[in-house]
Amino acid sequence: MSTSPTISEWFAIRVEKLLDEGWGGPSALYVRDHARAVAKEVHAGATITPGDAGSLVDLLGDPQAFVNEPTEPAHLRDENRRYITQALLIHACRGNDPNLVRRLRQVASSEVHHVDLRLPVSLPCLLALFDGLDQEELAVRHTAMRMVGDIHRQTDITPILDTVIGELASPEHGRGYRRISPADGARSVLVKHSLATDDFDGLRERVAAAVAPSAPTQNALRTLAALHAVTEQFDQVVGLVGRASTRAPVIGGIHDAVCTIAWNLEHAWHVPNARYPFAEAITVAEGLATNASHRKQVEKIRDRHNRLERHKRLRSLRSKTASESSSTT
Repeated sequence: MSTSPTISEWFAIRVEKLLDEGWGGPSALYVRDHARAVAKEVHAGATITPGDAGSLVDLLGDPQAFVNEPTEPAHLRDENRRYITQALLIHACRGNDPNLVRRLRQVASSEVHHVDLRLPVSLPCLLALFDGLDQEELAVRHTAMRMVGDIHRQTDITPILDTVIGELASPEHGRGYRRISPADGARSVLVKHSLATDDFDGLRERVAAAVAPSAPTQNALRTLAALHAVTEQFDQVVGLVGRASTRAPVIGGIHDAVCTIAWNLEHAWHVPNARYPFAEAITVAEGLATNASHRKQVEKIRDRHNRLERHKRLRSLRSKTASESSSTT
């Protein structure tokens, strides 16, 4: 009497089929389905054997793999690569395998930092993910900064802060949704990190040191302004105006501080370093505004504060209603 395969056996079968079909199977859609299933099961806790992990890395490194049929959508090849990279990177970080992380960066540099890592990353894997990032293409660095922003709650990013701060001086390309700017992501990461770090003063000093005396970049100045605003050091914020070519980055720093603190408060996340500088922040920003663009930034700050207040009132009302209903039952 035959027995049905176990969950682990089904996973092994999927990996085997993925390897068999990756080098040119009958259908890229078929490969995509297996790649998607493998990534999903690794997310759920499945483990890839060392041999299969090595074979999948070789698959990613082979330019002849994932060849699409002429009638199939061209995006399937990239989609298959993303799913396999996702499965391997999660497997590597969960198993604390920095060597596998480095191999992935070599064969899938465009995909590896797109992975949504929903788990703590060990120090060796963290360094393997971000060491030498300044040598990568601008788009890779842009995606890497977004990844740091996603993992900063589960992982201590202090060991890679120099890398993040270094990106404040990086160039940018494009506009709108096509904008590629590692500095934007680095600024966001540093403001988020500042709210709960045990070394706030040290972080602020390191960011201040990254502000070039002769030609400071807007993102570096904006980050420094945000860090000063977090702890209500508005005299320091105003003092940055003389170093900026325009007041926009200084007002933008106030905006970043208010929005980041408000977001944390809405989610009931602890922000021990923040002084909740909302009222004074709006007043200072209004005093700095000298044109329509500046005043538009100030309105965004005020709108974000008003949204937070509405959220607080709604949460208070819900709590009151819940307590009343529980007392009557």
